[in-house]
Amino acid sequence: MREIKRVAVLGSGVMGGAIAALLANCGVPCLMLDIVPPNLTDDDKKKKDKRNSFAAASKAALLKAKPSTIFNKGILDLIEIGNFEDDFPKIADCDWICEVVKEDLKIKKAVFDKVGQYRSPGSIVSTNTSGIPIKSMVGSMDDDMRKHFLGTHFFNPPRYLKLLEIIPGADTLPEVVKQMAEFGENVIGKGIVYAKDTPNFVANRILTFTMQYILYEMLKAGLTFEEVDALTGPVIGHASSATFRTGDLVGMDTFVHVVGNVYNGCPDDERRDLMVPPDFVKKMIEKGYFGDKSGSGFFKKTSERDEKGKSIIHSLDPNTLEYKPQVKPRFDCIGAAKKAGAVEEKIKIMHMGEDKGAQFVWKLFANMAVYSANRIPEIADDIVNIDNSLKWGFAWEKGVFEVWDILGFKCVCDRMEADGLKLPAIAVAMKKAGAESFYKDSPKGQMYFDLASKGYKLVQQDPNVIRLDIVKQNKKVVKENSDASLMDIGDGILCAEFHCKMNAIGADLIAILSEGVRLVNEGQFDGMVVGNQGPHFSAGANLMIILADIKQNNWEGVRKMIGGFQSANMAMRYCRGPVVSAPHHFTLGGGIEVSQHCSKAVIASETYGGLVEAGVGLIPAGGGTKEMLRRSLAFAPECVAESTPFPYLRRAFESIAMAKVSTSGPELVDLGYFTENDLICVNWDQQIKRAKDVCRGLVVAGYNPPKPAVLTALGEPARAVFRAALYNLKSGGFASEHDATIAMKVANVLTGGDRMPGTKMSEQDVLDLEAEAFLSLCGMEKSQDRIQNMLMTGKPLRN
Repeated sequence: MREIKRVAVLGSGVMGGAIAALLANCGVPCLMLDIVPPNLTDDDKKKKDKRNSFAAASKAALLKAKPSTIFNKGILDLIEIGNFEDDFPKIADCDWICEVVKEDLKIKKAVFDKVGQYRSPGSIVSTNTSGIPIKSMVGSMDDDMRKHFLGTHFFNPPRYLKLLEIIPGADTLPEVVKQMAEFGENVIGKGIVYAKDTPNFVANRILTFTMQYILYEMLKAGLTFEEVDALTGPVIGHASSATFRTGDLVGMDTFVHVVGNVYNGCPDDERRDLMVPPDFVKKMIEKGYFGDKSGSGFFKKTSERDEKGKSIIHSLDPNTLEYKPQVKPRFDCIGAAKKAGAVEEKIKIMHMGEDKGAQFVWKLFANMAVYSANRIPEIADDIVNIDNSLKWGFAWEKGVFEVWDILGFKCVCDRMEADGLKLPAIAVAMKKAGAESFYKDSPKGQMYFDLASKGYKLVQQDPNVIRLDIVKQNKKVVKENSDASLMDIGDGILCAEFHCKMNAIGADLIAILSEGVRLVNEGQFDGMVVGNQGPHFSAGANLMIILADIKQNNWEGVRKMIGGFQSANMAMRYCRGPVVSAPHHFTLGGGIEVSQHCSKAVIASETYGGLVEAGVGLIPAGGGTKEMLRRSLAFAPECVAESTPFPYLRRAFESIAMAKVSTSGPELVDLGYFTENDLICVNWDQQIKRAKDVCRGLVVAGYNPPKPAVLTALGEPARAVFRAALYNLKSGGFASEHDATIAMKVANVLTGGDRMPGTKMSEQDVLDLEAEAFLSLCGMEKSQDRIQNMLMTGKPLRN
């Protein structure tokens, strides 16, 4: 099979542009084509920019999309644009041709006819249809194209939603499916679900039923749209957009079309009677209440504002089709679930309660679970593909069969039968086999109950994935405490895993890092990975402990905390073996500092990080300011003390003083927190394995720790430049007096304190300046107010 090095994206609409952006984010050059705009003047028909204007507008829109579809602006250089009339022959140079035009079979077939004229033999061709049968598109394709044709269904937005459904056609070669899956997992970071060629495939088939069931059941239960969303959102582990906010995002005109796919294409579906929109939904379509695209759907944003300045949202009354103010949902089950910790506890409370809300959630789950189970093997061969499709396609924390296990297999079966529901074939088979859960753990990994064999099979594991929970189950823990663990992940490599609340950095976590370094220094292990598979890498230092010490005037305690953190980070930096960090998602403050002191970082592409201490009235004092200075001076010429230093330090100063946070892993490099020598990992599931491989590779290459850095103090001339910039910011109202105070503390550390320009400094000299600045800010009331506000509201205070 030919390697996929270049991709053609045919269609530059919202989804086409987003897929092109995804490819470019991952370093894959692509050609994005669209039609020549109709009704061009004769003069404009001769102009290339006019003929390419649809594709050009889509590419330009990527810069403005919210949330952003791109990692940084530079990736746009990898997207070449053109039009169907002039540039179609260019697809001959593409290894994968992905069609993303309108969901209209006639249009798609016309595009594929043209693809057949220009594609190179052996190139993969796919459709991004969300529900049109694959078999209906292959009519005029030649033999080679049929063998290389399949469905590749991305979910919008593809940067953030992990799911990629792969749907082989009747003639698709197995090696084509395998290559597309490997490319999806390893190159563009997708989670692969193998779907059958049935209407709406896997995730949308389940969602179609779920949405339709809710639309009918809510009317019977007398629930409002806002009440249903409160019951079906994060409180049960689903996305914050829940049910009807998602409906407004998708567009009800689109959804009705998707429902029609099932009604018309699945005559044997046992719940086909539900696959007709309720009357009030039909009337919504007639009135143009499509959702966000029309400005009104289940919800409507008004011009009014509340006391916090937020737009007031009204909710549709399904009986009158008039909008009215929302009433805050109040259910006992929600109140109880919000007090629970883990999502598993929330799920139990929400499904097993006695109030109206919990009764609705139970009925919804029971019917959805039966329907999902009955789709095996119609839409997918096993429960794993169905569960993954729901988690990856809709950002659910747990799949339907995982929820069934949480609630108890036997308990759910008994209650279903008591409610008059017929148990699905897989549940009957499990009861007969004496199985007690859909999933179970084994020393080899997670297993699932397979309907076809009536027994358990291993969940297929990506060889590039290390699951830390399985490592723990296999008794590979070397040392642990309440905040962190050290575990042996094989080949002489340790992993320091954080597992406390938000992975806030405290004494116990630092102790584990220090112990890991000791074990490597003593030769018991060759290297160490610092990473975890929790929701976030680290939210930074434990502010509650810091504030408690401040309030008790325990300045020695604060000083010891700073010194301990600095020492642990410096020990990692000069460890005899390599230490590789694996930052992901929220990596803030101290989390960045830990990572910066490692030999190398393997950064998840979805990492939102920065040195944000200024937001709580402080500066980085775990070595972060020192590292920003060291990295900045590494780019400066040796005569920097005699030249204008501002260009070399400006990025570091701005990133720290303005508490800049990245919107992606690559942007962490742009902001100066990491370097181009660090690696980006687009598939977060593979991050720990990639970090381990990097660590092992450094060992094999003969790793030696770096020599202690010799830094240059830039002194008062450099500080004067920063001071002038801050004066302008204050004068323009862009910075408060306390913002400027914090910023000057940053400037003082970056310029070497009161040292003369050109004076040489050790890293410890800069660490001492960090500690001094941190302690002085801790003593200021406005900094204490910022810390207090962050702890109480989770938001920074500008004072």
